[in-house]
Amino acid sequence: MKSRAVRQIRQSLKAGAFGGIRYLGLVLLAAGAVALSACTTNPATGKSQIAPLMSPEQEARAGAEAHPKILEVYGGAYDDAKVGGYVAGVTTRIARATNQPNGPYRVTVLDSPVVNAFALPGGYVYVTRGLMALVNDEAELASVIGHEIGHVAARHSAQRQTAAIGTSLLGAVLGAVVGSNAVNQAFGLGGQGFLASYSRDQEYEADMLGVQYLAKAGYDPYAAADFLNSMGAQEALNAKVRNAEHDASRNDWLASHPATPARVSAANAHARETGAAPGQQERNRDAYLSAIDGMLYGDDPDEGIVRDREFIHPKLGFSFKAPPGFTLTNSATAVVAQGPDGTIAKFDTGQNAGGVEIGQYLANEWAKGVRLGSLERFTVNGMKAATATATIGNYNGRLVAIEFGPGRVYRFLMGTVPQAGTRHDAALQELVMSFRKISAAEARAVKPLRIRIVTVRPGDTALSLGRRMIYSDFQAERFRVLNGLAGNGEPRPGTRAKIIAE
Repeated sequence: MKSRAVRQIRQSLKAGAFGGIRYLGLVLLAAGAVALSACTTNPATGKSQIAPLMSPEQEARAGAEAHPKILEVYGGAYDDAKVGGYVAGVTTRIARATNQPNGPYRVTVLDSPVVNAFALPGGYVYVTRGLMALVNDEAELASVIGHEIGHVAARHSAQRQTAAIGTSLLGAVLGAVVGSNAVNQAFGLGGQGFLASYSRDQEYEADMLGVQYLAKAGYDPYAAADFLNSMGAQEALNAKVRNAEHDASRNDWLASHPATPARVSAANAHARETGAAPGQQERNRDAYLSAIDGMLYGDDPDEGIVRDREFIHPKLGFSFKAPPGFTLTNSATAVVAQGPDGTIAKFDTGQNAGGVEIGQYLANEWAKGVRLGSLERFTVNGMKAATATATIGNYNGRLVAIEFGPGRVYRFLMGTVPQAGTRHDAALQELVMSFRKISAAEARAVKPLRIRIVTVRPGDTALSLGRRMIYSDFQAERFRVLNGLAGNGEPRPGTRAKIIAE
């Protein structure tokens, strides 16, 4: 019965049978048949679960096929033998505490400033250097890796494939890069797919397994809750910078993910169940800080960099600046600006190989097939440009195309929610009009930012150390979040701390 149900689903997908109720009914009946026909024991927890459609061999194949796409979207692997070797060592130590001590687990540090970690079928585990910058000790890093190995060991990816056949891996990755459901919906950057659709129960289960692995490996199991608190503090600070509301009790950008306070509480409870007291087992803070000292922070200048609220691309020779209250996120394919009231703008590049007039390019090539309003021509710092309005999902959209040079066009796709009215229009106009060419001297002056480890001296405060970093606003708050200091906490003299500097 199980194989017949699978054949029915596959035949429906191959035939493209998008026949409304008939198609939906077939899938539901087939899925029901799978659910009723077979159960298996979860290899990590010992609990009964629905048998996944994917075999271990298929999972390994799926992970191997997806791995190059992950590297492409996230800017490749971070090329630093010290950091890579350190993370591999932590992974090996955690893996020995699992039900599969010999793996297979393949850990990759991704060359991305985005705070993210995830796992693919077949034991592929990823952490970004952006996440590593937020981590404060080896035990916290081990908790992240343990959580992701927990997903692999419990075969959560295979279970997701059973529940949602045909999801888009690459689309989900792009959504994860930006980390915003609003951006996904407005700009089509992905959805709740292969990477971003663990159920709440699966997230809690991976948290539980991760804490158990921590304790068994000799790490402080309370480190998991500490890092979850740091992630929550980062989200709160990002909202504060944008002057946006932040409700820590709400779920994060995927509704299936448990809210951070609930996860912190559950992680602490699991830590208590191990019988270890807080601080009784290893944290290895000094070893971790030494490993990341000098690690690249933020963007690689070759790919363009975010400096405070400014994006500069020294190789391509341009920059633009976001207005106050906006944050910038750079990815391999676009730069996204997020502002108050869910205001968003996506910046990317286009090709005008035919050299058509910029207004015609916008209407007939970039936005071909889109119903546009009020197409206008203007100039941006001496460059020809065109703009038009459009409705993009639930957003009032505006498209801007700027002619940079022969065949080269830069584009802003901006959106505001209807209830915001026109109050952010001036800010978005300021964003567009800040776009300019930079000189060769300006390009040469751009240096990469790095994590620098300093020793706190008597008289140093969160504010004084925050002022040594690149930010023009929220300096003390940024230092505290970066170093895991809760509330109005201050660094202790003699301890080591992270700052961001050239």
